[in-house]
Amino acid sequence: MNQDTTSERRWPGAKTAMALIGGASLLFAGIAGAQGQMRDDGYSGSGMDRLEAEPEQGLIGGAIDYVKHNAYFRVGVLHFQYYGDSSRLKVENAQGLAAQAFGEGSSRLDHTGSSAGDNTTLGGTIGLFVPKTGKHLAMEVTLAPPLKLDFEVSKNAVDESLAPTTQSGIPTGVPPLGRKIGSFKALPPNLTLVYRPWVDTLIQPYIGAGAMYLYTYDTDVNNSVLNAYGNEPTLNLSKPVACVGQLGVDFSLPKNMFLTADVKYVGCAEVEAKLNDVVINSPTLSDTVGPIDVGTVSSTNEFKAVLYQLSFGMRF
Repeated sequence: MNQDTTSERRWPGAKTAMALIGGASLLFAGIAGAQGQMRDDGYSGSGMDRLEAEPEQGLIGGAIDYVKHNAYFRVGVLHFQYYGDSSRLKVENAQGLAAQAFGEGSSRLDHTGSSAGDNTTLGGTIGLFVPKTGKHLAMEVTLAPPLKLDFEVSKNAVDESLAPTTQSGIPTGVPPLGRKIGSFKALPPNLTLVYRPWVDTLIQPYIGAGAMYLYTYDTDVNNSVLNAYGNEPTLNLSKPVACVGQLGVDFSLPKNMFLTADVKYVGCAEVEAKLNDVVINSPTLSDTVGPIDVGTVSSTNEFKAVLYQLSFGMRF
């Protein structure tokens, strides 16, 4: 256990999930509106990639017609796999007996960390081809139902007591936490720009890049050690924007249908996790001195995850 007096790092703010999705929608509408004003004499494309609306259709009619002939969707199974790293757990504002165990100020607990669990759910993607690109470029928005993920500790924090003795060597009897601390829900919408080098083949690989808003909510701490006094700690997670790298392949089927295997890497973000108002029981000392007021336990997670998706799709 090492003393840590360095100042706490600041984390970037994030836009709301609705702002991200709304921005994508405005972009799609703007593309469609611009395409609606094109004329055949100024555009060399043909077929479904060209908007065929007449001028009298107006902006709304042109946008609807463009989307009708240049959009696609897919839906299938989505698996979230977390690979991120974590800093050591940091204890701050310990009081009374806890201050004797952890020391004054802040402390880093050696060989500890935190993590997130994995989950499988349904996932859907809506795509729209970008004008004047021959359907080589498309914008995609991927959405999924809320993911319920476990918040976990790792390494020694799983099966070793975080405070086995006070600084004077008196055993506390505080048990290990176990792996699962609680749970949270994640609603991670993401927006990517996708490039397909071949668009008229049966097999169409693609590559993409974009951003994801790491929106989390509905946190719940249900660890029996942390809830021993009925004083449930609160779990707070920061909500940064992460970058997304994407690889996939479409397998064409009859009648504008297709199958897709898609992999997205999510990274370039740090998530701060904080457990506030942590009060635990010392079986050997609490009967005399009361509960142990640990204060705040936090960690910094270098977010890394992969989203695997197998889905069925249809082009309009």
